[in-house]
Amino acid sequence: MEGEEGLEEARKKRMEARRAEEQIKTSLRVALEDSAYDRMMNVSHANRELFVNAARHVFAVYKRAGRKLTESELLAVLRAVKGQTETETTITFHKK
Repeated sequence: MEGEEGLEEARKKRMEARRAEEQIKTSLRVALEDSAYDRMMNVSHANRELFVNAARHVFAVYKRAGRKLTESELLAVLRAVKGQTETETTITFHKK
């Protein structure tokens, strides 16, 4: 019985995640021009974390602008978000 309850709980969480993702996609469809929306969907497949962070920024910019964002504006948002979240990796070699 406990296993069945765990499976049911996992199913509910998956369904909630799908609904949330569909809401984000619907909102992005409103906030972005078609070409920008297509690019954002590509980002969602390639880098989930970047997609989620960029979506938040897109909604903020959309509210301020009061119009759909173009693809070039989306690219600027993506670059800004990626610059904030990406950490620079350095490799140092020490000779003995």
